[in-house]
Amino acid sequence: MAFENDTNTGRVQKMVETFALIQKSALSNRVDADALQEMMRPLIEALTAAGVVGAGVPAPEGQGTPTAALTAGQRAALHLADRASLRDLTAALLGRLEAHEARLAASGEDH
Repeated sequence: MAFENDTNTGRVQKMVETFALIQKSALSNRVDADALQEMMRPLIEALTAAGVVGAGVPAPEGQGTPTAALTAGQRAALHLADRASLRDLTAALLGRLEAHEARLAASGEDH
C-alpha cells in the first residue's frame, strides 16, 4: 500500500479542518497568537520531531505558490483561505482588525 493514498489524504484534510475550527474558536474568544501556539504546542512538537515542520513543501504541480518560503502555520492558513467563503474571510479579517484595535486601545496608542 502506498503512503500517498486517499485515506491519508483524508486524514490530513481532517487535521486541517480541525485546525480551522480551533482557529475559529480562538478568533471568537479573541485569543492571541501566543495562546494559540501554546494550545497547539503538542502538535507542533510532534510535527517537529517527525521532521515535518520547518521543511519546505513543494507547490502542487501547476501551482505557482512559493510554499517553501512559508511556515507551516502560514501554509495552513493559505490552504484554509483557498477554500473559505468570502463571508468567512471577511469575518476573519474584521475579527483581526477588532483585535488589533483592542490591542492599540489597551496600549494607549492613538490610531
